[in-house]
Amino acid sequence: MGATFTATREALLRRQGLVFVAPGRATASERHLQAIELELAQLGYVASRRLRQRLATLAPDELALQPRLVAAALAAQVGANVRYTPLFRRFPEDVPRDTSELYLRKLLSHFLQAEGQPCVFCRRVGTTHVLSPCMHVVCDHCFDGANYSACPVCEHHVDRDSPFFKPGRLLQRSLPREKVRFKLLDLGEDLPAAARALFESFCARTQVMSPVDAGDLGAIADEFGEQVLAWLPDEIAVRENVARIFGALLRKCNAPATFAVARAHLATATDVLRTLAVFSGADPSLQGEVVRRRVQQPAPEQPAAGGLQARLKKVFAGQERLPKARTVTVVTHKYRFKVAPLPRPLRRAVLAHLESMHPDGLVEDMLRHRSYWQWLGQFLHPHEFAGRFPKVARAFATVRKKAPDGTPAPRFVGFYAAIEAAARAGDAAAMVERLQARPGELGRRFDHALRVAGADAGAQDVVISAFVAAAPRLANPLLLTLHGHLPARGRPTALRVFWPKGQVTKGTSAPDRRAPLAPRAIAAAGAAVERELLRRLADKPGFETCVLDEGLRDVVVPFNERTASRAAVSLPRGSRVALPAGEVVRLFLHWCQPEAGQTTDIDLSVAFYDESWEYVGVCSYYQLRFDGPDGQPIAQSSGDLRSAPFPDGAAEFVDVHRERAKARGIRYAVTVVNNYAGLAFSRLERAWAGMMLRSDLGGQHFDARKVELKFDLQGDNGVFMPLVLDVAESTMHWLDVYSTGQFEMNNVATSNKAITKICPEMIGYFASGVRISMFELALLHAAARGRQVIVRGAGRVRGFARMANESAEQFLRRIRAGEGATPSSPAASGAPVFAALVHGDLELPPGSVCYALFRDRVIAPIAASDLLS
Repeated sequence: MGATFTATREALLRRQGLVFVAPGRATASERHLQAIELELAQLGYVASRRLRQRLATLAPDELALQPRLVAAALAAQVGANVRYTPLFRRFPEDVPRDTSELYLRKLLSHFLQAEGQPCVFCRRVGTTHVLSPCMHVVCDHCFDGANYSACPVCEHHVDRDSPFFKPGRLLQRSLPREKVRFKLLDLGEDLPAAARALFESFCARTQVMSPVDAGDLGAIADEFGEQVLAWLPDEIAVRENVARIFGALLRKCNAPATFAVARAHLATATDVLRTLAVFSGADPSLQGEVVRRRVQQPAPEQPAAGGLQARLKKVFAGQERLPKARTVTVVTHKYRFKVAPLPRPLRRAVLAHLESMHPDGLVEDMLRHRSYWQWLGQFLHPHEFAGRFPKVARAFATVRKKAPDGTPAPRFVGFYAAIEAAARAGDAAAMVERLQARPGELGRRFDHALRVAGADAGAQDVVISAFVAAAPRLANPLLLTLHGHLPARGRPTALRVFWPKGQVTKGTSAPDRRAPLAPRAIAAAGAAVERELLRRLADKPGFETCVLDEGLRDVVVPFNERTASRAAVSLPRGSRVALPAGEVVRLFLHWCQPEAGQTTDIDLSVAFYDESWEYVGVCSYYQLRFDGPDGQPIAQSSGDLRSAPFPDGAAEFVDVHRERAKARGIRYAVTVVNNYAGLAFSRLERAWAGMMLRSDLGGQHFDARKVELKFDLQGDNGVFMPLVLDVAESTMHWLDVYSTGQFEMNNVATSNKAITKICPEMIGYFASGVRISMFELALLHAAARGRQVIVRGAGRVRGFARMANESAEQFLRRIRAGEGATPSSPAASGAPVFAALVHGDLELPPGSVCYALFRDRVIAPIAASDLLS
């Protein structure tokens, strides 16, 4: 490992808990091994016996370096790779109770306190200090320098060498006294094999990869280069993933040779466009780039001379001000990317591949991304090769709306225009006739086609028959989406939620005005979907025993992974997680400005609401404590830092006492991260937030062992609502949703309307069951692949054994109904098992396949997305 601790090793460590260490020829001392174990334990990890034995064979210099690199990677995963120093260093002690009084004191200090003069509050002489570089004059009697880490007046970081700052009476415990659930690390033996297995799992994904997956894929491609070409499967299901894979390989390998392999996977012009985007270092989602420009807005025109004189008199009298020019922010979207140099052989290969496509399909596909193709054409120069590639030249002329000689391009009517025309005409049969050529579109528009058919039973039968025939050709994620969607369409719902593409998730809602679907249509389509899913899963390797946790009923099958926040735990959006009673939720935030970057102020707040989502209170920079009737804090902030200079950045914390909140009549506590001023989240050097569960609030502010969630801040939006605490049910709702907010000065008060709309809508949407749970997905696997299914939950363990000649459909219905259940135990017999767990707390036999939301003791678990393949 040593100096070769690559990004691939880091990915396998982070995802699977594997540490790759070549055997040495030395014998390490017990003292050194114990020091390594202690360092890992401080991060919440413990080494397996096999890993410890391998470490014991290393020479002292290797033993000093290798575990340090492992620890650094693990620390970065949970956010323990930076220092967390809040504004009030003795937090949660000594947080001012009256924020208004504190604000008034800061305001008066800013305007009235002068250097060398008595303090404006205590009138003492010789107690004031000038802080640099803000130049505020602060009194060490009125402001406790032992408690502050930044300027008490402006809350910006300053030179800490000032005599104002004092050591303080900080607690000296190295770690708080906490009950810790440690995660296991094990020895990895074959790095290329592990990297290949992970790469192949990315290729098998049946939905767009998350940012974490995409980064790990790029790491493997960079490290193994042309070796990866031999690992490619015959088919890669998702078009955007194709672009991720081959775009990364084109950057590393011989471009023309790699494109020759890629051609078999690039079915459309959009596939080519996305691949060239990744090759150029751009995002393959083709969602455009947000551009913010500060422009000077001119002052309004002045009135005529006579009117100007009259106004000037009012100005000199102090009755009016002359209008001034002001600076405003203009936001635009740019649909292009910086194209990497395209070697001439690669350009010819791209044009030749586009020429091989159907001419109408080529034009239609390019028109979907007209701006990108107009831009890319400047680099491909298609009309220089018009004689050699005439179809490509025609397509670019259509995209540009004119040929190089200036003649207008012919009007083009494509596939989707014909579908919309049939829908407007109320002709469901014509819709289906067109859609049958593209089964995926038929599946996505099945509900729409049924509504176009209306009450006409004959038209409904045409739509249903076409769908049932197309079901075997639909992708697993689409089948699973319909598996959750169809049962909910028998009755009107209060709300529809849409998930438009974008760099971050902004769930858009509207009233549901759709007519309910006919019960027979729902039954026929639902049966076809379930039957097809079970048939596909039955083709996978079988298991004698399957173990499922009922707690996964609250975990949603991942969707829209493109916008999922980078997180230490891959918790799918919309999921709920039960929280243990008694522990305090400590939320944390860290951000850092780029070197020589703009000063940026990000605020961590918690807004409180009752059962009806009526606002109750807030803990934020303008109210540092939110107290209950007894004066005890329901929540308190560590203070507002308004700058995060490179390289250390800044940190904020908020403690939420759930039991006190519940006693106060509070139901929901909403975590809100506001971009108050400065750079967007995506332009910062780093920015993340997270949640710890603490029973001992003393000692270190940040305890890596107790981090339950850590997630990156991303995108350009001003308000991020990552999670909601339901204090009545002791659960956490993971929403991972953004709101546009204002350009600056975002806080809970300005965001309250968005909070009380988005949060209840998202919670209600996911509670409706329209998105199926990981338990339901795992149950489909178990019914199709297992002989015995053990279900753990609610203090009981039930076992279901498949009967002789019992089909997967019959077995599935019986497990759902709880028929034939017997008390059981998850103890394994030694044969491999299939397991889907909330916490990986089982010792699994070799060869087992396990999904675990929290990895804990499970080594090399599969991802949730792997169960969709």
